[in-house]
Amino acid sequence: MTANRDNPITAGLHRDGDVLELRNETAVNVVGLLRLGTGEKRHYRLLLDRFPLGDGLQAEDIEGEVRLTRLRSGIIANVTASGVAKLECVRCLRAYDQEFSVSFAEEYLPSVDLRTGMQLEPGEDEDEDTSLINENHELDLAEVLRQEILVSLPMRPFCGDMCPGPDALESGDSEEPTDSRFSALAGLLDDEEQGS
Repeated sequence: MTANRDNPITAGLHRDGDVLELRNETAVNVVGLLRLGTGEKRHYRLLLDRFPLGDGLQAEDIEGEVRLTRLRSGIIANVTASGVAKLECVRCLRAYDQEFSVSFAEEYLPSVDLRTGMQLEPGEDEDEDTSLINENHELDLAEVLRQEILVSLPMRPFCGDMCPGPDALESGDSEEPTDSRFSALAGLLDDEEQGS
């Protein structure tokens, strides 16, 4: 099956042999899977050239696997993905490629009744963080994938051992004079070290 941009059910889907591919697309129409019984599965290969992470950050060359499983109440998406994110090193302030890998499971609940098209009332377990299948029966992985990638990235990006920047992360005794305003604090540290 070749993607047909005029058909929202197949837009972004490509077939590579027996494997469906989500190429540069994070949403998949699950109306067919919702009509099937509990335990039925769909498998997709995820391929994203670029994926915005927010605040000017961007991930690239994302490859992964998506497995959708029909549950009694909705669909669970099991996703594994890896790629690179363009980050700025905290030491040399140069951009570099940071590799990442994520693996997560997220449950998606329908927001409309499949037969009637009527809006469903939120269930007892639903809150603002519940992932929903939209009114067009599309399950979109984008927001959960974005959050998982951001959490996997280092808080203090560092481009590696060959970084030309100052070694701000190295600890040890410094021969530099202490600012006179901090001399009282330095004296407290010396007393603490002698007491232990």
